[in-house]
Amino acid sequence: MLSAAPHPEEIKAALRIKHGSLYKFEKKADLPRKSVADVLRGRAVAKTAEAIAKDLGRSVQELFPGRFKSSDLSDSSSRDSAVQHLIAEAK
Repeated sequence: MLSAAPHPEEIKAALRIKHGSLYKFEKKADLPRKSVADVLRGRAVAKTAEAIAKDLGRSVQELFPGRFKSSDLSDSSSRDSAVQHLIAEAK
């Protein structure tokens, strides 16, 4: 059974727990300042969404269902996230 997409606050909390702050994550991922907040508010910025998904070991479609077309996303990031998620489920 598919679980619902996480609430933006859950994504934000996961990033803060892992990195200390959204700013530190953005800096580490070489993203523009406030780009994570933009994506969490609904803005479709594929690069930022992919970085968030990769960091959390989830696919962009799991975190932000229906927001991005597959053509908007880089092939390797989506594939790597899907593989990581499958590995995590297998454990």
